[in-house]
Amino acid sequence: MTVHIMTDIETLGVSDNSTIFQIAAAAFDLKTGEILDTINLKLDITKANLKVDGSTLKWWLNENKELLTNLINEGNLTELEMLQKFVEFVNQFENPRLWGNGILFDNSKLKTAINNVGLEYPIKYTNDRDVRTILALASDISGKSRDEIRAESEDTSLIAHDALDDVKKQVNFV
Repeated sequence: MTVHIMTDIETLGVSDNSTIFQIAAAAFDLKTGEILDTINLKLDITKANLKVDGSTLKWWLNENKELLTNLINEGNLTELEMLQKFVEFVNQFENPRLWGNGILFDNSKLKTAINNVGLEYPIKYTNDRDVRTILALASDISGKSRDEIRAESEDTSLIAHDALDDVKKQVNFV
């Protein structure tokens, strides 16, 4: 069975080198949506050389400052430890597919961060996948808006912008 891994990151900016302070991932069965394993990693920002974008920080403070505070306070890993644990999680599966909510955001930023600490990106270049493309195709085919499609599989118990909850939502979308 090919294992698919949904990932989501939370960052302090939108540039490729912005600080990633949370990485979550879930290995899942594409046919059933069953989540097989998860990982939820949080950065100890006191041990990081922060690269922050003012507009992103302002967005966080206006979006959900309580969640931001909790995620930041729960962080206990250095950047290297966080990225190593993510790579180890992915590498336990043979030839996995890595899904992100926009491969030019999650997957691309993860690849940059992983390479910047001297690790090898664990995904073959042909195995990056994109949730946004799936939603756009479903919208084009069904005639429903992306928001309507999201609403059909939305779990309202999940918290927006907590990477692990976002991963679970994105698995449902796919």
